[in-house]
Formats: sequence, structure tokens, C-alpha cells
Amino acid sequence: MTARAQPVGVLGGDLAYPRLGMALLGGAAAVLAGLAAAGLGPLALGIPVAGAIVYLLVRYPLVLYIAFLYIGLFKGQGIIERLPVDATLVLGLLLGGVCLQRLLAGRFRLPPMMLALPVVLIATLMAISLVWTPEYVYGSEKTLKFATLTALGAFAPFFLIEGRKDVRRLLVLLGVVGVIGAIIVFTLGTTAGQDQGRLEFSGAANTIFTSRFLLTGAFILLLAPLFGLWKRWRGGIVLTGLVVVAIAASIGSRGPVVAFALALVCTIAAVVLREPRRIVPVLVLVMAGIAVLPFISLPETSSERLGNLIHNPSGTFEQDLRSRLYEKGIELAEEHPVRGIGAGGFFNYSYVVTNREERYPHNVFIETAAELGIVPALLLAASVLALIVALYRRAWAAWGEDRTTIYLLAGVFLLNLFATQFSGDFNDNKTFWAMLGVGWLVARYGVGGGASERSEGVLSPAGVK
Repeated sequence: MTARAQPVGVLGGDLAYPRLGMALLGGAAAVLAGLAAAGLGPLALGIPVAGAIVYLLVRYPLVLYIAFLYIGLFKGQGIIERLPVDATLVLGLLLGGVCLQRLLAGRFRLPPMMLALPVVLIATLMAISLVWTPEYVYGSEKTLKFATLTALGAFAPFFLIEGRKDVRRLLVLLGVVGVIGAIIVFTLGTTAGQDQGRLEFSGAANTIFTSRFLLTGAFILLLAPLFGLWKRWRGGIVLTGLVVVAIAASIGSRGPVVAFALALVCTIAAVVLREPRRIVPVLVLVMAGIAVLPFISLPETSSERLGNLIHNPSGTFEQDLRSRLYEKGIELAEEHPVRGIGAGGFFNYSYVVTNREERYPHNVFIETAAELGIVPALLLAASVLALIVALYRRAWAAWGEDRTTIYLLAGVFLLNLFATQFSGDFNDNKTFWAMLGVGWLVARYGVGGGASERSEGVLSPAGVK
């Protein structure tokens, strides 16, 4: 007679009966649930949902990365507003954990010096300048955010993006969240907010970055199918992109619209100069825009603001308060060329210049020069120029879809670069630093790598064949 093995409990061999083990586990779970309910109240019901979201974000790190970059736009909405902790901080901790895990596993690439040097130098100088800044409290907060969350956004791509599929997935995600964001803004936005006659979402202070967010997605939706990267449903995707542009235009923020137009022109020019035959889809896009234009009705204030920008750009700039901010920032840089006025120090002069709270000059290079000195501003400018040259050299050396992918990445970077000339400070412009990181990753390691790696799409150092 064959002997039958004794059942082993779920907690190990010491428990001979599985039911006892399951009962103990169930009891432990009930005790933990009771303690959570007692300590957190109704919030305890959200723990399983939060756990599932955390699992999915860690499982799909590029989704986590996009959420980290843009969650700030939605902090005033629904459940995100009611969270007991800051959403950006939580996502930053998760993203940092994923990067640490990949660092320990050896799944990362070294950032080039042309990225690491300006970011590290700016963070270091911000910390040192707290000794003499006239705005220590604000400067400390600004420095801490830049050295942690903003720097994380710049370096995370070197841990998250491992090959061709990841690069293209990033573009797809930017396009998709642009559409989702447009639906949310159109549905929940209002034209009866602080600036009546403009479409607002989460308040007037959020309009600029909401518009930039939508136009980033629209940029990809328009050009990816146009240049053959997305081959299915091209017409529908382009039309969707035009609708997203219309919703972004309804917000009435001029800076993001100018940045979008400049990035579009630069990208199309770079493509057509190298491949003249691609002028045909560009003309198709222009005709589609002309055909859709009569059906677009913008809110009154938004229409007036954008109309003035088109018909009188120089006069619009002179009337805008930002011109005074630029002048003051340049003046401070001239007065303190070596060490700057200190992190956050520009805030000390905002009421004198504009008679309202403006914590920064709304230009990343002027901000760097005014608060930290000329040297870091020149180093950042050198990094930007070197990246643009390196990206287009990469694009022109690549073929097929890889070339189009690099064109799109370069365009998204340009959009964020141009946008930083009109709005935000170091930390508000987190997407600029993020795209600077993505751009340097692709410029240094390429999209597909050498011939032996193309089937897997593994990123490889420049020059590897």
C-alpha cells in the first residue's frame, strides 16, 4: 500500500492542516484591516485600490514617469485633492524606488557629462546661495525640489528607457495622455473662472501648464502619423490632434501656443530639408487645419489674446508684464554676474516690478543668470545647443522609423525649451528637464543601437556599429 504524504499547511510544514493555516492568515488579515479602519477610518477602504495602482505603476514604469511629470496639473481635482499625502511626492518616491532597483540590477546607462554637469552644478549652487539669498524660505523650498524631484525627472530616463520599444512607448503615452487631458479639460473646465472668457481647469494659475501639456500630446498626434510612424488610422489621429489643439487654444495661454508653433516649424523644416518629398504630408496637414478652422469657436478672451499675438506680436510683448520681469532679471544678472542674487532671490523684487506676486522671471536662462550667475546659465545654454545638434545628427544618420522617432523627440524637447522662455521656474518646468534627459539619452545611445542589437532595439553608445 502506497503511503500518502501528509498535507503541508500554507505556513510551512509545522502546520499539518491547510485549513488551520488559512484560518490564521484570515484572522491576521482581519486584525490588520480592523487596525487600519480604526486608524484611518473610511480611508482604509481605499487601501486595496491604492495597492493595485501602485503595483500597476511599478509594473509599467513609463506610465509612472508620465504620471510623475503631469500629476501636478490635477491636484485640485476629486480624489487627488483629498489624498492625505502629496501626489507628486508619492509618485517621486515610487519612481526613485524603481530607479534604485534598476541601479542595483545594473539596468541603467550613465548620463553624459553635458547633462549631468549643468544639473548637478545648478543644484549645488542653489544650495550654496542660500547663504546670501534675500528669500531664504522660498529659496530653500525651491532648492530642495530641484535637487530631488526635478533632478529625478532629468535622470530617470537613463533607468527606465532601455530600447527602441520604450522610446516609442513614451511617445505613444504622451499622445494618449494628451487626448485624455483634453477630454478632462473640456468636460471639467469652465469659462466663468477668474479670467472670464478663457477655458480654465483647476484655476487661472494652471492655464499655462495645462495648455503646454495638451499641446505636447497634440504635437505627437499631428506629426507621428504624418511622417509614417503610426500607420493605422492616420486621418483620425491627425483630426484628434487638431481637436486637442483647439481645446488648448481655448485656454488662451500665448506662451505654449508660440512654443508649439515654433517647435512645429523647426521640426517640419528639419524633416523637409533632409527629405523634400515629405512636404506632401505637411501640405495635407495645412489643408486639414484650414478646413477645420471655420468650425473652431474660441472663448472671447482667449480669441482676443491669441488674435493680438498674431496681429501685433511686439506690442503684445511690450504690454505683457513679463517684459518687465525679463528686464529686471537681466539687470540682476549684470549686478551679480559671478554668484547671482541667490536661489529664489528674484521673488524679493517682484512687487516692485509688477505690483503682484511673481516669484521668478519666467525664463529659465534669465532665472539661472540672475539667481546663480552667468557661468551656470552659459553651461545650460551650451548643453541645450549641443543636444539639438546631437539629436539632429542622430536623426540624419538613422533610417526609417528610427529617424522619425528622433525627429519627434527633438520636437517635443524644442516645444518645452521654447515654453521655458515664457513661463515657469526651474521646478514648474519639470518637463523641460525631463525632455532634456530623454534627449541626451537618445543623443548619446541612439534609438536602436548597432546592427547586432537592432532586432531587440537595445540602446547602445554613439559610434557602436
